[in-house]
Amino acid sequence: MIGLLIISHSAAIARGVKELADQMAKGQVRIAAAGGTHDGGLGTSADLIVEALEQLKGVSAVLTLVDMGSAVMSAEMALELSGETFLISGAPLVEGALVAAVEAMRPDATLEHVAAAAARALEAKGVDALPAPRPAPAADEMPLPADPVPPGPAAEVTLTVINKVGLHMRPAKEFVQAASRFVCTVRVRNLDRPERPDGNAKSMIDVMKLGVASGQRVHVRAEGDDAVAAVDALRKLVADNFGEA
Repeated sequence: MIGLLIISHSAAIARGVKELADQMAKGQVRIAAAGGTHDGGLGTSADLIVEALEQLKGVSAVLTLVDMGSAVMSAEMALELSGETFLISGAPLVEGALVAAVEAMRPDATLEHVAAAAARALEAKGVDALPAPRPAPAADEMPLPADPVPPGPAAEVTLTVINKVGLHMRPAKEFVQAASRFVCTVRVRNLDRPERPDGNAKSMIDVMKLGVASGQRVHVRAEGDDAVAAVDALRKLVADNFGEA
């Protein structure tokens, strides 16, 4: 199990981010928070972080999310003393914590996988890190085309999302978790926002990037041995309004 450690210069912010992440994880992920100083001021304290780490005893590794770079030093001191396997993420604190909480719920989640998902958190806002341009390879350096992979069984469906706020964070989590139960590939796109890229239905970031509002249609296509079952599960989830009233 991957644990999450939230560190902020403000105790109130640390508690608030933990509260949001706890709502996403529903008790399935251990999350601790440390914020402010011993006297209630703004800052960070290695001692308070050590105390918070006590709540994560028994996890296999700890992903730490911080609000500002100056919190890294306190985090490193406390984490190195704890002996825990850890990574300190450069992801945005709020968005990164929410995405990390969802990804950490996966039975096969690894520290590296959860950290990588958190690092992409801002993509859900349409904020993409642009890679540095690279020169085109010379003709004699171009890779040979791979042999085409024959497609497996496929199934697809168009669904209308009817809950009030569309595929916001909680329904998106339910959608991703439902798709992730199957081994087939599942792709999804927003038919009413064609400018948005299609995405992997098993990725929280990809689903959030679709920007699906209430009343909009999503097209789901699955390929693989359990494609029909995957599509049926997602159809039922949307028809049941993601369990919302």
